[in-house]
Amino acid sequence: MRARYPDQEGYVEQHGVRTFYEVYGTGQPTVLFLPAWAIGHSRYWKSQVPYFARHYRVVTFDPRGNGKSDRPLDPAEYADTEYVRDALAVMDATHTQHAVMIGFSMGAWLAAILAAHHPDRVLGVVMAGSSSPLGQMLPERRGYSFDDPNQTEEGWGKLNRHYLRRDYRGFLQFFYSKIFSEPHSTKQIDDGVSWGMETTPEVLIATRDSVDLSTYMVKRLDEAVALYRYIRCPLLLIHGDSDAVVSHSRSAAIAEVTGASLVTIAGGGHHVFGREPVRANLLVRDFIDRIYGPWSNLGRNIGMAGM
Repeated sequence: MRARYPDQEGYVEQHGVRTFYEVYGTGQPTVLFLPAWAIGHSRYWKSQVPYFARHYRVVTFDPRGNGKSDRPLDPAEYADTEYVRDALAVMDATHTQHAVMIGFSMGAWLAAILAAHHPDRVLGVVMAGSSSPLGQMLPERRGYSFDDPNQTEEGWGKLNRHYLRRDYRGFLQFFYSKIFSEPHSTKQIDDGVSWGMETTPEVLIATRDSVDLSTYMVKRLDEAVALYRYIRCPLLLIHGDSDAVVSHSRSAAIAEVTGASLVTIAGGGHHVFGREPVRANLLVRDFIDRIYGPWSNLGRNIGMAGM
């Protein structure tokens, strides 16, 4: 059961891989909610879609690897460039000339790429819990291998191809407990595990084997800094100071490079949109109204009149 069902849905196809999208509402501007890692799908945004569809036009899509999108096993199909192409294809299919991009975790990195390399398609960007080459890795995540067996399977030692194949549900339970690290997050964790069970460990392994963000983190930091500096559109950063997946220092470093505002959520975890939806939604709404002007206020009035 959903609070809001889509007004339009469909697929785009890139080199034989189909990506599923949904469209809600008719207001202005369009808000494109980007996918994160394939361990989840567009239901990540279930606390945003009903609210924003009353005010604006909302587009979401499932990442290749989960939801109603295809699940290729070739790591090359999960490169950042493929996800960016999917986003642009969805925009074209939904007749979206430009949009406000919203992304958390890996989706925030995709938003950065879109804003830097396709500025004509991006009105503004909100990045939350940003996975980024900038900043530092959480200390508790260091010292583990994804490829070789770890000496321990406790904690982040579970993020390992051998453990994924042996106890996939155990990994999901661990990972989502880190995404939703705030107290009383049982429902969010259970939802996340169910979304993760819609894909397979082999898909997640393929995503990790792709040429993606990790390459920038290790070998191409200067290019990543340059990419952020290419961003000319308005940018808002949001990050929980108790994020147990991505260090707050990553968003702080992006803010330093770009000059963007950084809102720190006290006690917030990795997915503040899922755990602090009212506060996060209002931050985004105010950001959109500030950059888009009176048309967005008109869109809100139209949406409220139709309630």
